[in-house]
Formats: sequence, structure tokens, C-alpha cells
Amino acid sequence: MPTAALSKKTSKPKQKSPKPYRFTINHLKKMYEAGIFSPEEKVELINGEPFIMTPIGFRHAKVLERLERKLYELIYSDPELKDKFVIWTQNPIKINSKNLLYPDIAVYPEEIYQKEDIPRIKDAVLIIEVSDTTLDYDREVKLPVYAKGKAKEVWIINLKDNIIEKYTQPSEKLFKSVHIYQKNEKIKIFGKKIDLSEILNS
Repeated sequence: MPTAALSKKTSKPKQKSPKPYRFTINHLKKMYEAGIFSPEEKVELINGEPFIMTPIGFRHAKVLERLERKLYELIYSDPELKDKFVIWTQNPIKINSKNLLYPDIAVYPEEIYQKEDIPRIKDAVLIIEVSDTTLDYDREVKLPVYAKGKAKEVWIINLKDNIIEKYTQPSEKLFKSVHIYQKNEKIKIFGKKIDLSEILNS
């Protein structure tokens, strides 16, 4: 009596899902050198993904100028502060090789000039984003990176609602403390108060 042949199941190799390519700061530098991005273009890296920054609008520029002037006045008119801190305006900061951001303003200890590397987020005393058309991007994309980078204090100048959102106490990708300031209030930095109406009034 013939015996039935047993069919053997052949195991197929598992298919791997495609993965996005993650760029580094060195890759970005080479792309600038190759002319892929022009020198005027600012490109942020968020977890290795490049984002080209859009030009800022007129109100954004006005608020940024007022805020920068107020911080200069606060810091550089005070003998105890002027040699201790620098105002880093629209310059790069990072967590690691795959996260490079350009906040509108960052305040750093003067010691950053003694280093030859891009300043780290965790070393900033204050990071500020002026947000109008970029509000969702700044809140949902950049803010978690600032939390991950252990930013001490982040302000989002929310031009849509004319408020300032202050974030402190970073924990993983979130900030445990959020405080909202209306434009008729004052916010404190270095023990001094800034009248927000001077910043937010159109």
C-alpha cells in the first residue's frame, strides 16, 4: 500500500518594513557644502529628519526685536549679569548629532564661547520661540525635543492668542509645569520682571 508523502512547509524569510533614513548634523553640513541647501536656509533636524524653516513674518520680527532689546537691557545693564550670560539669537543648539534646532532666542552662560561645539539645550538658562504660523510645529514637534534635551525653561510667545506659555521641569518628552501669562502681566527672569504689554502690543 502506497504511503502518502508528507509536504514540508518551507519558511519564508520575514519581510522587513522600510525605515526612514536619519540624517546627522555632519550630513547636514555636507549638504550645505554641496549646495543642496543655500547658506541663507536654516534647516532643523528633529530626530534625524530635516525641516526647512520658513521666513518669519513682520509681526514675528517686531516681537523678536523687542524681546531681544529687553533682554539686552536686562542683562547688559546689570554689572552682576553682563559678563555671565550671552544672548544667542536664531543660532543653532542641539541635544545630539540628530537633533539640531534654531530657537528665536536662547540665553546661555558666557562659558559657551570657550567651547568649539554647538551649545547643548540642557546648558541654556532660557529658550524662547516666537510662534505665529509655526505654533503647532513649535508645540508639537520642537517642545518635546526641548524636554528630551532637559531644557530648564522654555517660553513660547504665542502671537495667535497674545500670551506667553512658560514650560519648566522637563520629564522625558513633556514639561511637568506650564504657566500661561496674559499680555497685561509680567514675567520674571533673573529676578527681574518684563512687562509683556511692551512685547506683545502690535
